[in-house]
Amino acid sequence: MAGAVSLSWDRGTTTGFGYQTDSWTLASAAAYTPFPNVELRLAGALGVLTSGSSRKVVRDGIEYGKEISYDFGNDVVTAFQAGLKIKW
Repeated sequence: MAGAVSLSWDRGTTTGFGYQTDSWTLASAAAYTPFPNVELRLAGALGVLTSGSSRKVVRDGIEYGKEISYDFGNDVVTAFQAGLKIKW
């Protein structure tokens, strides 16, 4: 049996107009070999995309995004994978 766990964080960036917010992800995987020619693999991930907003920005006297603004909340993301490998 083998396994792994990871925790990752990606810091968001912005210019004020349009946001890429922080994301946090916890992932794990395991492999189990009940017989020499059979392997079962399971993996999953759980993540959070953090909230943010976008507003008008003025750069060098030019307005960007003056006709739109928005707010968005946190989002949860998930993934699951399963596999079975049989060697002949």
